[in-house]
Amino acid sequence: MRTVRSAGFAFLCVLAAAMILVPAVRAQRSVPPDRTERDTRDPRTVAQRKINPRVLSAIYRRRGDLHGKVVAKDPASVQVDRHGRALVDVRAEVRPALEKKIKALGGIVVSTSANYDSIVGWMPLQTLERLATDAGVRAIEPAAQ
Repeated sequence: MRTVRSAGFAFLCVLAAAMILVPAVRAQRSVPPDRTERDTRDPRTVAQRKINPRVLSAIYRRRGDLHGKVVAKDPASVQVDRHGRALVDVRAEVRPALEKKIKALGGIVVSTSANYDSIVGWMPLQTLERLATDAGVRAIEPAAQ
């Protein structure tokens, strides 16, 4: 009887250890659920992925940071004024806090549309990546000319 109890206890211990270790090992080997295979090969940050490639190319050109970067072939499609501000369409829920952030980063809001979740404005190229880090911003595209 004593041997059966000991064997049962040993079996429960092994089962408990397996229930703890197997998920832990799987979690270490698998890619986190919020990252796809494409994301792991993409060297851009999360904020940079929100920015349209043509706008991102204009940012790289403004910074003089083209070395080793993949740039858009037609940067002329991004309208940039003499102060280094680009006319962009920020796709996000229109809210006063986001408009205030745009202005704090040196931007000028031209128009807003709550129906289309769009804020069109002139934004300094150097501050677009900081704007893209806002959780409410889904995308930053060149505005229609």
